[in-house]
Amino acid sequence: MGFIAEYDELVMSEKTTFQKVCRILLKQTFLVCDRSEEYRKLYFFVRKHQEMFTDYFSYMGYEVVIDQDNKVAMLRNGRNDGVVVNRHRFRKYESIVLCCLWTIYVDQIREGNLARPIIITVFDLRQAMEKYGVKEEMEGKGMLRDTLDLFSRYQLIAVNGELGSPECQIRLFASLQFALDTEEFKRFAAESDERMRKVKKGKDFYEDEAEEDEDAT
Repeated sequence: MGFIAEYDELVMSEKTTFQKVCRILLKQTFLVCDRSEEYRKLYFFVRKHQEMFTDYFSYMGYEVVIDQDNKVAMLRNGRNDGVVVNRHRFRKYESIVLCCLWTIYVDQIREGNLARPIIITVFDLRQAMEKYGVKEEMEGKGMLRDTLDLFSRYQLIAVNGELGSPECQIRLFASLQFALDTEEFKRFAAESDERMRKVKKGKDFYEDEAEEDEDAT
């Protein structure tokens, strides 16, 4: 059964839901089941009609992929042609924050925090950025706020509260792990490790100098 025949079998309310899901995927790339009750219903609608969605989006060079373990539906570039669509190129500092958020998310999962949602504070994020030696680069000029707003639009996170408030929280969605380019993260991790080794080496050097000064007195 082709797309048109399958679509014609939908009742009016289902057609409206189909249209709504298409607009969400085109605008946000991801549809996260755990975001809200409304998104939960939309996610299961996509699961039920995945083939129909894939047929529809294939004309635009997309395929609809569903990760049932993480309950995330997403648009992905089609495999059978050379068309590259639906790919946002992050700036360097945006990639850095994305890598930090992804690292926090993975650490939470590894520690057994499988319960959803996974919520962190802005302080947690800044600690991760400081760990990789990039915190100072992101402070000021609203760079962090703008970056988090961008990730929110793509359904990677949700920010609850004002960024400067102690009560501000960042909810991490499972879609984070699908937005990250693996090679880009490897480069980030390698550069960060090198930066941390240099920092540690410099720290050890100054500590050794201080000890020598103490011995001389």
